[in-house]
Amino acid sequence: MAHPVKLPSLAVAFTIAVVGVSCSDGGRDDVDTAAARPDAGVPHAAELEAAALDIVAFLRGAAPFDDVSLDDSVVLYVSPEGGGARTVFERGQLRDPAAWVVRSGGRSHALAPPPGLTTLTTSVGRHFNCLEYPLSSRFEALGQLPHVGVKLEPEAAESCLQTWNVTFVFDSAARPLRLVAAVYDQWEW
Repeated sequence: MAHPVKLPSLAVAFTIAVVGVSCSDGGRDDVDTAAARPDAGVPHAAELEAAALDIVAFLRGAAPFDDVSLDDSVVLYVSPEGGGARTVFERGQLRDPAAWVVRSGGRSHALAPPPGLTTLTTSVGRHFNCLEYPLSSRFEALGQLPHVGVKLEPEAAESCLQTWNVTFVFDSAARPLRLVAAVYDQWEW
């Protein structure tokens, strides 16, 4: 179930510069689905939501890098409608929110949200593209891993074109939860 939350104005005050940083995916096709080992404990919804909110706070410039738990490498994706590209980053390359960028379809897509979006909605086990969808409808293997869809929008949003949508995907075996992938999806594709 989605939970909208109004963000404090302090978190909105940060402006994040977008820098076209990219790296090769080294031939890696997908996140290692071994992270979804059946012997791993299933994380609770509150644990998943808290991990996703930590990442959003970091990407907004409201929390330090040390507050987020990332795998040794993280794959940043753009949805198939946006070109379907993915880029693998080593953990240290993601210390700056401006580095969370994927080039796809001839464009750079920044995963750090723009300023001015004050209403946050999360949904554990779902993916946002304005509305809620199963993540498996975009990337089947990622849909098997624990994930949280996050949507940010202005307080008086008039259309889906004003939303920022990212789904954070976690290693089910790691404690604390570690981010292994993020999927950026926008309604305007």
